[in-house]
Amino acid sequence: MWQGRTLDRKYELLRLLGQGGMGAVYEARHLGTGRRVAVKVIASEALQQSPDILARFKREARASGVVESQYVVQVLDSGVDPETRSPYMVMEFLTGEDLHQLLQRAAPIAPEVALRVAAQACIGLQKAHDAGVVHRDIKSANLFLARLDAGDVVIKVLDFGIAKVKVDPLAAQEGHGLTRTGSLLGSPFYMSPEQAKGSRDVDHRTDIWSLGIVLYEALTGVTPHGTCTTLGTLILAICSEPPRPVQEGAPWVPLAVAAIVDRALALDPAARFPSVVAMGDAIRALLPQGIHLTDAILAAPSARQGAQPTPQTPASSGPNASRPSTGGTAPAVTNNGLARPGARASGGVVWALPLALASVLAIGGGGFLGYRALAKKAAEARRSPPPITSGSGATDAAHPPPAGSTANDPPVEPPHAVPLRVSPPAASVEIDGSPVPVSSGVVTLQGALDSTHSVRVSMGRRETSVDVAITSSGAVPAHIDLPAASSGRPGNPGTSPIHRNDAIE
Repeated sequence: MWQGRTLDRKYELLRLLGQGGMGAVYEARHLGTGRRVAVKVIASEALQQSPDILARFKREARASGVVESQYVVQVLDSGVDPETRSPYMVMEFLTGEDLHQLLQRAAPIAPEVALRVAAQACIGLQKAHDAGVVHRDIKSANLFLARLDAGDVVIKVLDFGIAKVKVDPLAAQEGHGLTRTGSLLGSPFYMSPEQAKGSRDVDHRTDIWSLGIVLYEALTGVTPHGTCTTLGTLILAICSEPPRPVQEGAPWVPLAVAAIVDRALALDPAARFPSVVAMGDAIRALLPQGIHLTDAILAAPSARQGAQPTPQTPASSGPNASRPSTGGTAPAVTNNGLARPGARASGGVVWALPLALASVLAIGGGGFLGYRALAKKAAEARRSPPPITSGSGATDAAHPPPAGSTANDPPVEPPHAVPLRVSPPAASVEIDGSPVPVSSGVVTLQGALDSTHSVRVSMGRRETSVDVAITSSGAVPAHIDLPAASSGRPGNPGTSPIHRNDAIE
């Protein structure tokens, strides 16, 4: 622990902010100016164990130093402490949390919030790419939500430790994307297919893929290959299988938003967005209110609670496999792509209710009504269609109210029962907190159309909880897999367990 020491006779280390395998990050104070900063220190013991750490550290300082943007963490100084011979790097001090921490407690987040986060990250990555820097380790933990004055929030791209810098002699020493210890560069769940294959030709499009994974994670609460438990199976899945469509796990996500994720996650780099500029333009086209973030916006309720599923019709711009239809009438896409008018026949009349995120009500001039609340209102309205009236406004005589009720009584909708498959078949299942019987891996989910229910699947110490919607075509999602227990042996890349937020180092 270096806390309380003075580094290089300039920086007083006040408290530990985080610690990893090759060093630690401290809150510090510059003795000359009194400015509060963050200092990353590489322990001399780590340098003795792996000389590659110093090369990575120098690369991070160089890559961060050449990128000037409010959306990239700024490096202010670097050097070597004369007493301990430990390298250090000084960065701007940030207050807030990273996106991974936000998703841990609030995933999935509303589509508009996820898009604003991604749009700001695109600007930071654009600056890096313009400077000849490819990040190669974009993940939710490396997108920091920095809180500024008056409740404003700015996304900061962190950790250029494995960045590839154009005409960088260090890049020539990386071989086929492997370090000298034989470990992959990057965080496995966010790696692009070309990264996973160890290609020498990894370029800016790998960052587009990784940002697509982050957007997928923000919209659904999981990464597309998150069920893989060994590095070998993960690499095989990344390189050979198109990611599961967003709407299979998050039916409330508008098709236009899902199409952006689809394109970013094309297996062929040539089929992705040609640049983060193009990806950012596509995102901003869905955000007529802009990309500004505030604490009030980030505090919007989770998207999935009470959300109305969006019919899964194929997106015309998506490069991946077409999605199966869930039935019903395909919604029209408005100019901003976030308004989802869903048409449904009832009583001889077709009516529509827009799910328009762009037209949400303002709260206090700075916030907005959460997507969850808006989707819940839409679902409630769909379950109680407006009465059919004639031109004079009287109730249509062709549709009299049922016996024993009045014209003002809402229609009573019978409960719907849909099958839901679970794996393994011997798992225990709870729906909305109550145990339910499992027959050959199938349970029956009952409730009103478009209602959402919390389903918990458990076996031994393993468990998972998923919100399942009852739709006219069945349960969405229709199958819940309990993640397999990790049983690999360290040192074997084909069987070793992997950790979601740790880089393979």
